[in-house]
Amino acid sequence: MRQKKPRPRFPGLKLKDEDRELLRRKARERLTVRTWKRIRMLQLLDEGKTLAATAAAVGSAVPSVRRVGERYLAAGVEVALKDAK
Repeated sequence: MRQKKPRPRFPGLKLKDEDRELLRRKARERLTVRTWKRIRMLQLLDEGKTLAATAAAVGSAVPSVRRVGERYLAAGVEVALKDAK
């Protein structure tokens, strides 16, 4: 039987102050459910929640939360809130 290669641990996420404020403002706007979930994912990860706890809180899957977090770390908040190309 083939063993799965373990994924590296998610490094954690701390939002910049200006990104935190931007997310607070955006959360008050009229949004798609997908965008709202991504905002909430970033906020929960910033609070120190685990990937699993964040996924459960927003009704999503752990890999989705990981992708949003990784996109934020790589390219910033605007990229994390949009669909990947």
